[in-house]
Amino acid sequence: MEKLNAVERLLAESNKDNVALIGDGLTKQHFIELDTFISTKGKLYESQVRGDWNEEEKKEEPSDSPIFTTELNDKIMFDIRSRLASIFESGIERSYMTDRPDQIKEDLLKRGDDYYNQALKLYHQELYEKALLKLDKAFTFTSQDINYYVLKADCFIQLCDFKSAILTINRLLSTIFINLDKDSPNYEEIKTTLYDKIAFCYYMMGQTNYDSLFYMEALESFNKASEMRPDNLTFKVKSISCLFSMNRLSEAIVLMDKIIGENEAYKNNCSLFVLRAKLNLKANHISKCFHDLKTALKIEAENREAKHLMEQLEETGEQLRNGALILSLSGRTTDALHKITGAISFNPSKPEYHLQRGILYKRMKDFNSAIDDFLIGLEKINEYEIKDKELYSNFQRQILLTYNDFAIQCYEKRFYDDAIVLLNKAIKIEKKESGFYVNRGDCYYKKEEKRFALLDYEQALEIEPKNEEIKDRVANVYYEFGIEKYETKDYEEATKNFDNAIKFKPEKCKYYISRARTKYMSNERNDAQKDICISILLEPSNSEIPTIISRLFINQDLNEVLASKAMNEAKEYLKSKHIQTAFDSTNEEDKTNKEKKPKREMRLHPSLLEVDKEKQENLDLINQKRKIDQMIKQTVKINFDPNVPRLKPMTSAKNKSTNSEKGYNWRKFDIKLT
Repeated sequence: MEKLNAVERLLAESNKDNVALIGDGLTKQHFIELDTFISTKGKLYESQVRGDWNEEEKKEEPSDSPIFTTELNDKIMFDIRSRLASIFESGIERSYMTDRPDQIKEDLLKRGDDYYNQALKLYHQELYEKALLKLDKAFTFTSQDINYYVLKADCFIQLCDFKSAILTINRLLSTIFINLDKDSPNYEEIKTTLYDKIAFCYYMMGQTNYDSLFYMEALESFNKASEMRPDNLTFKVKSISCLFSMNRLSEAIVLMDKIIGENEAYKNNCSLFVLRAKLNLKANHISKCFHDLKTALKIEAENREAKHLMEQLEETGEQLRNGALILSLSGRTTDALHKITGAISFNPSKPEYHLQRGILYKRMKDFNSAIDDFLIGLEKINEYEIKDKELYSNFQRQILLTYNDFAIQCYEKRFYDDAIVLLNKAIKIEKKESGFYVNRGDCYYKKEEKRFALLDYEQALEIEPKNEEIKDRVANVYYEFGIEKYETKDYEEATKNFDNAIKFKPEKCKYYISRARTKYMSNERNDAQKDICISILLEPSNSEIPTIISRLFINQDLNEVLASKAMNEAKEYLKSKHIQTAFDSTNEEDKTNKEKKPKREMRLHPSLLEVDKEKQENLDLINQKRKIDQMIKQTVKINFDPNVPRLKPMTSAKNKSTNSEKGYNWRKFDIKLT
């Protein structure tokens, strides 16, 4: 009996006042009904326990009796623990289901549905707090209905308690929803709906924090919303807005690049490119801003915001360009360079800006930067399909001039190989400009590669056959070839080279002197005499003439030399070549003086004054001729006096070459030809 009393006490304690622990949201009336039900059930359980206990006593043997009279066996303890667990751990639902599971389950579900319907009605009446109280009671009867959680989350959302709404949905996802069959037809739909609600809650939390200027908290919320719905562009744009507000521009631009790059559909979104253009403008990435606006207008040509920003950039660029022109004219090249660089940043589509900056670089002798700018300008003409032939030709001309000036700088520093490379590039672009060939020939000449120099000079001469400077270079190379052959005693080849030199420059005295020596060594005496006579007529003051004339005209005085056949042939030769001698210039001066004299009136009886005047003029003329003869004798005498002044040959104005007719004013290398 003591064992039975112990069991009754436990049952009594389990039914006494401990019903409040069964679940939340229960009313007093429910507790009264529950007490009545449990008391009835307790009596049934008591009789069952007594019957089982009597049977146990009958079967027990005296040797198996417990030591203490109050000790309970394992079966009784198991039944008691099961009963207590059903009461305290699982609530009313499990307690009811212990004896009549089907009927009690239906009653509980029905009671929970009644509370749910009441809560739903209150929700539609916008009484959200009362609806939450009804839902709490509904959860007491059953916690396995997804609709209860969804309605509860909606109530929290309407009350702007977004955190509670998120906790409610997360509890649903972690308990009930995780046990659902994924093959059920509504699984994906329900899952999408729940994720949308969570993303919306995070978005509203982020927007609330953003409006309250809590940008960091807002950024966290928007990022979580974006994680829930990665395909939602609004959440990502809001994150960029938070970064922009916190002045974290680099991170915002990186995120923007990631958004545009990860989805092909976003590459046709004009608004995204406009937004990135604003970010780049704020970060002072002007060129990137321009390209983003260009892309946005390409997608949507009539976008007002993009057009307005583009107009501002173009206007600023033009102002900077005008400022650069003014500074350049005033000689402030460095400041002008900064201005035009800014103009290019604001409007990179203008090739004219690159042309202007390239010219400034060239003026500062930064030829590499100048060439880069000119090439970029040409690329932009092709990229933007600008049909301006004059602009294109200006770029070509500036590139060629820059290559040429760069080569001249290298030439002056004796970097002949670098100069040749630059001139090769220029010739590759423009093959009909003689100046490039001349300058490259000068580089080869300085490198002692005279064969290559001669080829370049001859190529230049084909382009400009009448250019006397080029002829002079060609003749000089042939002359040096002749000297080399003469020193090796190859007189035949030396004569050919001197012939070529004279062919290009027949008025040069030294070519005839060298050929006279060569022919003298070849026993061609008559030709040698003729050459030396030509030398006398061209440059009588040349110091090399006296050393040769004594060998060619043996036992002959000066008068005989002047009256010789060789001298007459020399005069005829020069006359046929239309070459002016040193003595012809003196005769022309006399002729000019005579033309300037006024003509005398013819009278039958001239006055004595006129006769005396004419006599004096005749005497002056005779004295002048004597002076000329004396000068010739002094010049060509055997014992040459170095103190005698030399006469410089007169160059004809017709033979002077000018480049004024050409469009290009090429700079030439200053080579002193000997």
